[in-house]
Amino acid sequence: MKTWLVLSQKIDAFSRWTGIVCSYLMIPLTLLVVYEVVTRLFDRPTVWTFEMSNFFYGAHFMLVAAYGLLYKSHVTVDLFSGRLPKKTQAILSLICYLFMYFPFIFVWLYFGVSYAANSWQMWEKSWSIWGPPLYPIKTVIPIAAAMLLLQGISEVIKTIDVLVREKGVSQ
Repeated sequence: MKTWLVLSQKIDAFSRWTGIVCSYLMIPLTLLVVYEVVTRLFDRPTVWTFEMSNFFYGAHFMLVAAYGLLYKSHVTVDLFSGRLPKKTQAILSLICYLFMYFPFIFVWLYFGVSYAANSWQMWEKSWSIWGPPLYPIKTVIPIAAAMLLLQGISEVIKTIDVLVREKGVSQ
């Protein structure tokens, strides 16, 4: 079990690092929004800032999702499960990961790779007047899914560890 916990710690460190690094995408996003507001005040709005701010926000939102999973910041409904014993909570968590989380992530990863590959294949550009390339931002989709897959594996390892430790305590 120690080897698995070491793997889990490495995945957690990766998610922590990428979450911190990707959180800095908020700086250019904020600067873009401020720039757009100022240009609108002078009746000189730009075509590109809205689309670029969507790219930054989308990348930020997806790339920090594994960090959010690591720190349990995603929405959960633990009204009832929070009152259960730790072992029961771990069993429920494991069931949810295996039958809901991982199937969703695998579908997201499969279609995300296809979606991004198709975009790269045709050198897809935006329909707007500015027309930036879309393939880089669409590549973020399968990257985010892969990062969530890794962090999900780490969470399952930690959940199994809770079950193993609880089993040792009850004997």
